[in-house]
Parts: sequence; C-alpha cells; structure tokens
Amino acid sequence: MKNYPKMGVKVVAPPHAGAIWRERLGSAFRTAIACTIIGCTALYGPDNVRNQIQYPSVAYVTAILIVSDATLGTTLRGSWNAFCATVLVVPSTLLCFWVVGPSKFTEAGATVAVALSAFVVAIPECLPILTKRIAFAQLVIIYVGAVVRGGDAGPVSHPVHIAACTALGASGSVLALILPYPRLAVTEVKKQFQSYTENASDRSNLYLKAFLSQDKSTADDLVAQAEPFAKSGTKLIRHINRIQEGVKWERHRVRDFKKSYMKMGDRLNSIETPINGMKMALSAISSFPVGIVNDELKKYLQSEQVKQTLKLEHAKCFVPYDDAVTVPENKNQLFDKSVHPITSISPNHKNLPVFFFLSCFEQLINNSTINPKPDSLNGQKTNNINVAEESKIKETMTQWCKDRFVFALKCSVSLGFAILLGMFFDKKNGYWSGLTIAISFVEGRQPIFTVANNRIQGTAIGSVYGVLGSCLLNQMAEIRFIIILPWIVFTSMLQNSQMYGESGGIAAVIGALLILGRKNYGPPREFAIARLTEVSIGLFCMVLLEIILQPVRPATLVKRQVGRCLRTLDECINQIPDFLSVNEKIKRLKSDINGLKNLIKDAKSEPSFWFLPFKASCYENTQERLSNMVDSMQIMVYNTQFIASMSQSCEGGWKDLQEHIISSLNTLKETMSPCVKRLQKIALVKSNDVFDQESEGIFDLESGSQPTSETGSKLMDTFVQHMEEVMDTIQGDEECKRKTVFHLNSLGFCIGRLVREATNVEICVKKMIRSENPDIQVEFIKKPCYKNDMVNSS
Repeated sequence: MKNYPKMGVKVVAPPHAGAIWRERLGSAFRTAIACTIIGCTALYGPDNVRNQIQYPSVAYVTAILIVSDATLGTTLRGSWNAFCATVLVVPSTLLCFWVVGPSKFTEAGATVAVALSAFVVAIPECLPILTKRIAFAQLVIIYVGAVVRGGDAGPVSHPVHIAACTALGASGSVLALILPYPRLAVTEVKKQFQSYTENASDRSNLYLKAFLSQDKSTADDLVAQAEPFAKSGTKLIRHINRIQEGVKWERHRVRDFKKSYMKMGDRLNSIETPINGMKMALSAISSFPVGIVNDELKKYLQSEQVKQTLKLEHAKCFVPYDDAVTVPENKNQLFDKSVHPITSISPNHKNLPVFFFLSCFEQLINNSTINPKPDSLNGQKTNNINVAEESKIKETMTQWCKDRFVFALKCSVSLGFAILLGMFFDKKNGYWSGLTIAISFVEGRQPIFTVANNRIQGTAIGSVYGVLGSCLLNQMAEIRFIIILPWIVFTSMLQNSQMYGESGGIAAVIGALLILGRKNYGPPREFAIARLTEVSIGLFCMVLLEIILQPVRPATLVKRQVGRCLRTLDECINQIPDFLSVNEKIKRLKSDINGLKNLIKDAKSEPSFWFLPFKASCYENTQERLSNMVDSMQIMVYNTQFIASMSQSCEGGWKDLQEHIISSLNTLKETMSPCVKRLQKIALVKSNDVFDQESEGIFDLESGSQPTSETGSKLMDTFVQHMEEVMDTIQGDEECKRKTVFHLNSLGFCIGRLVREATNVEICVKKMIRSENPDIQVEFIKKPCYKNDMVNSS
C-alpha cells in the first residue's frame, strides 16, 4: 500500500467546478443572442414590424427573465408563462379602456387600475412567479402608458403593442436556445450528472485512501482534500435540480430517458448519502491504521477502486440501475469474502465506525437505494389522520391563506404606490419605478435590503455603461447596439456572483439595454438620471411595504426555521421503527434543512442596524449537524432493510433479532424525543424575560432526560452486547449470519451517531441562545439522559 507523507493540507482544485463556469458562459452568450434578435428587430426590422414594437423595453425584460441560465425546455416553459400573462392582462385592459378610455386616465386612475389588477394576478397560487412578474410589467406599461400618451394610446392598439413586444421577447428567447444548436435540458442534465458522478468518484476514492491510511495526520489531510470536491458536488446537485425542470417540456426526448429522469432525485441521493456516511465514519475513527482491517480486505479495497469508478461512470449513461450489467456479477462475493474475517471479531463500539464505513462503501458500489420496502420490520403505512394532524392541517391552511393575502397586498400596494410617486416626480418616465419592482417580486421572503441594494447598484453601473457607449458612438447611433453584447455576457456572469446576485445582474443588463437598445427617448444622460431616480422610488416603496406587512428580520426567520426543523426531526423520531413513514418525514426534514440553509445565507447578507450582529456560525453548525442526522437516518433505513431481507435465509432466532432491533430503536426514540422537544422550546425563546420565565420548566424532573456526551457510546455498547446474545441463537447459513452481523454493527453506529448528533445540536442551540443574550448568564440544567431501565429493557 502506498504511504502518504505527513504534510499540510494539499490544495486541490476540483476540475468539476469548471463545468458550471462553462455552462454559465454558454448561458451568457444565449442571453446576448436573444437581446441581439430583439434589438435588430426593434431598430432595423421592417416598418410594419417596428410599428408594432412601441415598447422594446417589454421585449428586453421578457427575454432577460426567460432566457437567463435556461435550457430549451425551461425557455419553452417561460414562453408559455409569458403567453399566460398576456392572456390575463390584455383582455382585462381592453375591457377597462372600452369602459373608461385611455384619454380619461389620470395618475390616480392608473394607480387604482394597476393595484387592483396586480392583486387579482397575485392571489392564485397556481400561477408561476414568472407569469406574475411578466403580468405586473405589462400592467405597469399599459396603464402608465395610457396616462403618458393620453389620446394617442389607442384603446385596442396600445394593449396589442404590449402583447406584440412580449411575443417578440419570448420568440427571441426560444430562437436563442435553438441557434446555433439547441441547448436541450435532457442533454444538460446528462452532462451535469456525468460531472457529478466524476466528482463523487473522486471524493469516495479520497475517503477510501484515508480509511486505509497509516496515521491520523494523513487521513485528515485526505479528508481535507475532499472538501473542495464536496462543495462543487453540492453546486452540481443544485444546478441539476434547477435545470431538470425543463425536461418535461422537451417531450420528443422524454421517452428515451423517462425512467432515468423520474429517478433523478433518488439517483443523486443514493450516491451522495453513502459518501457523506463515509466522511462521518472517518471522523469517528480514533486511530489509524484501522486495526481490524486485515491485508485481504485492504487488497480488495484497493483493487475495488477501479470497479467503483467503473460503476459510477456507468451511472452516467442514464440506464436504470436495475439494468446495469457492466460490473462483474461476482463483485458482491468478493466484498463479502473480504469482510468475513472482521465479522468474527468480538464487536465493541470502537469498531462500529469501521463497519459503518464499509456498509456505506457497499451501498455506494452497489448503487443501493435507501427507500424501505413494506416488509421492513413492522413498518406499515397508515392512512389514519388523528386529531392532532387535523389541527395541524387546519393551521397550515390558515397560514397559507394569510400568506397568499399578504403577498397579493404587498404586490398591489407597492406597485400602485410606486407608479403614483414615479409619475408625480416625472410623468414621462413614470414607467420605471413600477417596472423595476414588477420583476423583483418573489413568493415568500427575500433579503429585501440586499435585493434593493443590488438593484440600485446594478442600475447605476448599467446606466453608466449605456451613457458612455452613447457618447463614444454618438455619431454612429445605428451601430451602438453592438457594444451592448459584451456587457450582456459580463452582466450575465454577475448574476452568479455574491456581490450582485441575480437581481443586480438583471438590473445591470437592463440599465444598459434601455439606453443602447432603443431610440427616440431623449438625451441619454438625462434619461439615465431620471430612470435611476425612478428606480430608487420603486425600491423605496417595495422595501417600505415589506417592512410594514412582514416586519420580521431574516435572523428571526432563521431561528424559527431551526424550530421547524427540530419539530420535523421529532416527527421522524416518533415514527421509528415505522420506516415507511420515517422515509416520508426524512424527505420533509431535508426540505426544511435546505430552507434553513437559504435563510442563513439571506440573513448573513442583510444589515444588522441596531440589533446584535447575526451569529451565522451557530446556525451553520446546527444545519450541518441536522444534515448529518438525516444521512444517519437514511443509512439506518438501508441497514434495517438489508437485515430484514436476510431474515428469509435464516431459520431460527430471527424473531428474537427483530425484537432486539425494534427494542433498540424504541430506546433510541425514548432517548431522543424528549431532548428534541425541549430544544424546540429553547430555540423559539424570543427575549431575555421570556427566557427567564420559561427556562425553569424546560428541564424540570417531569420533562424527561437530557442527552450527554456518553449516551451514544452507552447505547452502542448495549446494542452490541445484546446483538451477540441474539446472534448466538440464530441458526442457518453462516453466510447469512455474517452479513447480518456486518449490517447490525453498522446499524449500531447509526443509533449512537444519532444521539451524538442530537447532543451536538443541543450544544449549538445553547450557543445560539447565549450569543443572543450576551448581557445575562444563561444556565442550563443538566441531567443524565441514559436510563438504566432503558438499558435493561433493550
């Protein structure tokens, strides 16, 4: 075996990070193509076409919203959203103009019309946010245009011109994704999945080398080398999840990859979870080299690296795993034969991380799914809904109705207020105050100050670029559109930066396009200043309404999300050992943890004002620990399912083993559930006074016990002790017994790891509370979690 020298952490640049960069550059050129099509049509097209494109800004905005980081499938979906928005807006405005008439519209009338129409558009949940954004933009241009143009805005031709501009933007987007060759969602998903499998293979090989290291320092170095790969792998997963939504719009290609596409989430999970488990196991191994790993197993693991890579490479071909035949069929026999010697070693909790690592390795190379079968232990899915669940459903529906109303009211009032103030400041340029925020709304919360800051900065630099370009090519106005192309590419890349984000990048490209991509709007300098002022007015209105209607800091939302994650975690624990129900809860917990991660990112970017600075590290550690618990539960489901499948080959003693597993899992539930419930109470403490009043009841004698650092080890020791007693009673095939022992050891590690991670979550929550209450000394009552009666009962 190759010995790795002791050294500092080697900096590794993961090659897969370049895949995302190349995709972003390709998307930027597609955006430039779309804007070129629109600009050439609006500036140099036939007269009858140019006469219909009265508002090229609508076409530019539509294209930017649709084509940014898009595939052909997502662009077709965006074009359909634009069509739906036009169907919603144009008939209603035609009816309004038929009743009132454009010449009779005043500033107040336009404000009321925009506000009422925006409220109606915002209410339905079935409408995608892109449809609503385009509809808001159309409403602003139509009604403000009626005030600005008066009698010149025809009651029919004016809305039709807006519809024509929207159609131009959507058509330009579709053409940009077709020329010079189609950028298909199916192809992009396949390409990104290939990059991800290469990334996963590199990570797993590094972890395997660390497992076989001769000293702790080398193992730590190899684990550290895998960190850049882990970060780029997370980005690849996020990118795949975003672009795969366009696959169903490319129906002519769906049949070829239907099975693979439908299983994409399971495929990514079946690779990512065991790799994360391998990392957890390495962190739990106290010394290297691993003593119980003999030469035969080392030799097998080293030779299996090639086969493992082959298996992951095979996963790139979008062939369902069940049909895989590339890897030799004797792979399982080789692995089982290699682990035979270590299964006969008397187990203890110090060796459990080794079994857990090998179990994750086996799951990875077998591409085994972690979805439980109906016959796994006593798990039976129930359709009964108890009173508590009915109450929760009612509470959820009430909150849903409230959220829908608040979102609609926010869109309605802020748009109306923005165009009213905008027209009071500059009637001719009153469009831009409303148009700026029309394309900024999102359902739910967003870091409003960060978004407003990014938009105003993006608008400023885009306007400056546009003015400079106009001055340089003042005598060649017909070709000045050419210099916008490199700016479109540059600002498209800015959308993925932390400094500007999507909102700032879009504002920057629109700011330059409205100056260089249009004609007959007046002196560029005056227009840039007027538009920058209008944008500021619109953003002020949006921020003001956000503060009034949803006066909650992002830091508070993060804290609430922690409580929500803990509540879902408690539901997962209470479903043990009903693994069918647990699997559904785990999916929801993963969704809640992803929401927590996004909220932490938003809270870090928001200003603190007069509040204490946001302690992101506490929440990031909590999110990491909760993610580890999710991975542990998923691998626990896999091991339990495997043991259940082995019961068919074992003759006697299986009933005792099943009772032992169920008893241990119930002990785990009884140990963790009270702790998680108390953590929910602690995490949701709002102030010092409330904390002083509630903390006494959180750890009283009647509320149960509290996990300690030794609880996980005690649970693992007890599990292993009883496992040996039960396995002695099992009769049948020795091969079956060895496999069962192997996965029982891994299951024991999962049980102990869950308790340890729960203890770590508790530590993180306590740090969170202390960081938010620096002026008082917060004390927590400590009591042992592990009960002797639990031990004996298991």
